[in-house]
Amino acid sequence: MTLSRGIYQIHNDGVPVAMDLHDGSSASGTKIAGWQFGDGINWNQLWLLEPVSRKTDTFTVRSLIAGTYMDLAGGRRDNETPIIGWHRTRTNQEWIIKQSAGNQSYKMKNYASGTFADLHTGGSSNGTPIYGCQGTDFHVRDNNFHQCWLFERMSLSSAEIKMIIGSNPHLARNYKSYQVDGEYLILPRNLWGEIWNSTGLRDKNRRREIFDCNDFALVMKAAVAQWGTNKWRADGFAIFCGLMLGRSQSNPKEGHAYNFTISDDHSGVVFFDPQTNEFMDNIDCDAFLAYV
Repeated sequence: MTLSRGIYQIHNDGVPVAMDLHDGSSASGTKIAGWQFGDGINWNQLWLLEPVSRKTDTFTVRSLIAGTYMDLAGGRRDNETPIIGWHRTRTNQEWIIKQSAGNQSYKMKNYASGTFADLHTGGSSNGTPIYGCQGTDFHVRDNNFHQCWLFERMSLSSAEIKMIIGSNPHLARNYKSYQVDGEYLILPRNLWGEIWNSTGLRDKNRRREIFDCNDFALVMKAAVAQWGTNKWRADGFAIFCGLMLGRSQSNPKEGHAYNFTISDDHSGVVFFDPQTNEFMDNIDCDAFLAYV
């Protein structure tokens, strides 16, 4: 299966480590190494894959947190050439990414050198180097898991989100997307709580019309955008945080505003009440306006 543009965590197929930019540093020359991962998100391990124009299955791989690109040092063909983060330059930052023969994993072949991203000795220790090394091509079966990688997608496209929202009865009729062909990072629920805690909404009282429920939702949406601006140096993607204005099903004279996101398993819509910091799967409102 061909990879699509998106945000990914890249795991090794043989041992439980992911590609990690050391300390999330934006300095050119920062090492990329294997590092263990857990249930939460390690921001140093998120990468934006963007297709390279007119080159099949070829991508740049950009660190979200640092804004630098996965780079084979000097584009050298030597075994154990370091893979590092570097500002955008040339084809040593372009990677041909295709599935391995007879395997669900992928190999990453540097466009400039023809060598492959290799987890040194298949080590599972934090800080295990990732080098460029010689290897067998994509169509050849081999058992070298050092060069086999799994791509866990953490984002959704505008089209994918439109399909999910289209199946939600509260939003489907009146949803609009600002991004026609965008890529949205889906934040896990626990991060919404952290961001909400930074807004001051906990201590804010609703004042009818002066500071109403729609104002709570606007503040939360702006806070998510500001949080992302402060967190990441990369651009070219958005953070999914929707806002809906709705009418009560039981009393059409009453309205309410919610934020909404996509569930952690990317299967459906989850609503968020910015007045109470609560998630809910179902609400008593249908949107007359919903957007992201």
